[in-house]
Amino acid sequence: MKRPFRFLLSGGLTAVIMIAISFAIDDPAQAHSTRVVGVIAGVVIAAVPLYDIDSWHLWKRTAIHVIVMVVTVIPCLIFSGWFDLSTAGGVLALLGTFVGFGVLGWVIGFVVTAVLARRSADESVEQ
Repeated sequence: MKRPFRFLLSGGLTAVIMIAISFAIDDPAQAHSTRVVGVIAGVVIAAVPLYDIDSWHLWKRTAIHVIVMVVTVIPCLIFSGWFDLSTAGGVLALLGTFVGFGVLGWVIGFVVTAVLARRSADESVEQ
C-alpha cells in the first residue's frame, strides 16, 4: 500500500510546487498555463498506481485510467484556454491532443514495463 501513497503524495507535491511557482511568473497567461500543467501532471502521476492492480486485466486498468483522465484532464484542457472551443477545429485539436498524449503515454508505459519484465525474467533464469 506504500506505493500508491507515494504516487498520490508525489502527484500532490508536483501540483502544489508548480502552482506555487506560477505565482512568481509575471506573465499572467504563462502563470495560468503553469497552474494547469501542474494540475495535469499531478493527476497523471497520482493515477499511475492503477496499473499496479494485478487482479485487474490490463484493459480494465486502462479503461479506469482513461475515465480518471477524462474526468480530470479534459476539464483542465478546457479551462486552459489553449484551444479555441468556439470552432470544430479547436474542439478536435483538444480531443486529438488528449488522445494523442494518452496513446503515446500508454505505449511508452507498456513497452517500458515489458522490457523491465523481460529483464527481470532473464535475471531470475540466470540465477
